[in-house]
Amino acid sequence: MRQLSAAIAVAAAGMLVVSCGGSNQSSPSSSSSSATTTTTASKPPLAQAALANLLVTPADIDAALGVTGTKTDKTVDALQPDQTASNFPKSYKFPDECVYATDAALVPVYANSGNTAVHGEHDVAPAPPGSNDPPPDADQFVVLFPSADQANAFFTSSTQKWPACANRQDTSPADGDTPAITWKVGAVSNSNGVLSVTANVSATKDNQTMSQSCQRALTVRNNVVIDTEACNKDAGNAAVTIANQIAGKVDKQ
Repeated sequence: MRQLSAAIAVAAAGMLVVSCGGSNQSSPSSSSSSATTTTTASKPPLAQAALANLLVTPADIDAALGVTGTKTDKTVDALQPDQTASNFPKSYKFPDECVYATDAALVPVYANSGNTAVHGEHDVAPAPPGSNDPPPDADQFVVLFPSADQANAFFTSSTQKWPACANRQDTSPADGDTPAITWKVGAVSNSNGVLSVTANVSATKDNQTMSQSCQRALTVRNNVVIDTEACNKDAGNAAVTIANQIAGKVDKQ
């Protein structure tokens, strides 16, 4: 998942480097639901200055991912570019309707949504000893909208768009230094006001395979859309956990 585009590369030594996967090599961690739940804020809209205090701590990420030693890798105040095209062979076209599953807070996903500010963080934990798979990590973003109605409209639109890529998979063939990449997007869940999906990606080259599972979660509180992603060998429900913790912080504002 982080990003199914920038997720896979081949190092000069010929070893595979996988940054994050997308789909379910195992069964999806979240079940499908047709329910749509959004929130209506009775409080004044949050201001941009409040965003920096809404993210969870590295210790919270540790608990969600079941790891230790998470550290903040970078902090950003902008939506992230979609780089899916750059690491797949030029002959392979990643489906536009699946871009939402590749990472949190992407520019094309939020295009024309009316958002006014963004604050986010990438957190990464040490890789398990002896593992060739990517280190566990998480992205957490809070995206500000002028009103709760506009934030809820984005959430509702997402509930309508995400199922177009549910339960999908494909493989881009190896090409030069680019390994064969298999991505799988699982079932979309909309439960208790949180939209989520689990995806896996694996890369194979020279009889070496690396893989990772990622969960993306989306929810809304007041005029803030909360967008998270968590990746591990088994992402479980980590992104939903992180999103709900951030939502609790928004509720206290």
